[in-house]
Amino acid sequence: MADNSKIIAGGSIAVGVLLLWSAINNRKVLDTARNVVAGQKPIPGPPVIPGGNVPFNTGGSYAGGTASVGGAAGDALQYDGTPYSWGGAPGTNPKVKGIGPHDCSSLANWVYGHDLDLPIPGYAPGTYDGSSHGPPTGVWLLWGGLGTVGHSGAVAQPGDVCVWQTHMGIALGGGQMISAQDPENGTQVSGIDGFIPGEVLFIRRYKSAATISVPTG
Repeated sequence: MADNSKIIAGGSIAVGVLLLWSAINNRKVLDTARNVVAGQKPIPGPPVIPGGNVPFNTGGSYAGGTASVGGAAGDALQYDGTPYSWGGAPGTNPKVKGIGPHDCSSLANWVYGHDLDLPIPGYAPGTYDGSSHGPPTGVWLLWGGLGTVGHSGAVAQPGDVCVWQTHMGIALGGGQMISAQDPENGTQVSGIDGFIPGEVLFIRRYKSAATISVPTG
């Protein structure tokens, strides 16, 4: 009889590889999976200008978006006090304060991708509806639509993405963020620095509309 734990572990690794490849190559995970199932080499999406000296969004709207990146802070605060659910899809019922079950990354997916109609990893502006969890934390850490601006809460502006290897939140300014923490604490405001001891913090900021490229199919 096959060792189920080995099968599960192997499947988890395969899914992780798909997610990482899709994030790095700016391609929807589903499209990448279709290529693999069909025995084809996965096709990269349109190029994204890498980090470096690129313009960063400073609150202006994106084409196709309905709100500014900086507005993510105020939008996210409306979900303060909502419960945590690992792997939850925030667009499903039941909803509390307008959001369904969510964890740290699906909260970010909902705020940026759904509420603000901004591009998120693997989704063009206005296409994320919350019916699935969406991109996990590790993909946000690698996604080319953001650029890393520092490793301290002191540099975080409202709407920046605060991301570690195992957690993420939305910066509010003043060294604070809001994030879905765990089943006990739910979604709440906290300090940024030192929140995940032993992990490296990345303060990531949306690039300008002129430099960001998103999947189209």
